[in-house]
Amino acid sequence: MSAPTPRVVCVSGGTSGIGAALVGRFLELGARVYTFGRDPARLARLRAAYPEAVVGERLLALTGDATDAAFRSRLVEEIRTRDGRLDVLINNAGVILDVGTLEAELEQWRATLEVNLVAPFALTQCAAPLLEHSAAPVVINLSSACAGHPFASCTSTSYSVSKAGLDMLTQRLALALGERGIRVNGVAPGVVDSEMWGEARALMAETVARRHVLGGEVVRPEDVADAVEFLASARARLITGATLKVDAGYTLG
Repeated sequence: MSAPTPRVVCVSGGTSGIGAALVGRFLELGARVYTFGRDPARLARLRAAYPEAVVGERLLALTGDATDAAFRSRLVEEIRTRDGRLDVLINNAGVILDVGTLEAELEQWRATLEVNLVAPFALTQCAAPLLEHSAAPVVINLSSACAGHPFASCTSTSYSVSKAGLDMLTQRLALALGERGIRVNGVAPGVVDSEMWGEARALMAETVARRHVLGGEVVRPEDVADAVEFLASARARLITGATLKVDAGYTLG
């Protein structure tokens, strides 16, 4: 009996945090993984973490920006040329600008919406023909617990609004792509222990202790990868238009 054909996966913004955990997870599962980012140093670290996958061309880590239409076209053409299909598209790239609601400049709003909302739509639209060639295609959008709740602790209104829009986009894409057999789902993490906290880890710990109802458990990037792996699997074959919370009860308080 021949071995199953490895899945073809694309993760936007896969060079750190949740994105890097997703790249690692799907490599462990035997997939060929395409990812991209803007920071050459982070891309180099990612490649160095998986040298065998790089040599075997199972990891293709490219320099690129999800908001760049020309790059999106080149990426999809690269996948088409190498594999002829795309099985899993994960719209993970995101940005948060920690600026007060009325202090934010209009350009900051536009930049946040471009990365967090417009780019996932545009990349999905561009990749849809490749997804149609998959036997079990799925799109997964990385949202946030801040999407549905105006937490005072999340001071970036543009971030919350962009993620709320992404949740509705998930549902609208599920409707539009369902007739083509493409599932579309989302994952909404709570406070995730990642490098984005930098020197504010004390604030992260305080927020987790106050809002995570599961004994102060912090969400790890690997926990988010567990949820994405499930939604991308055959076990979730009848799940579409859903956003799965991975927040340790953050949104219950």
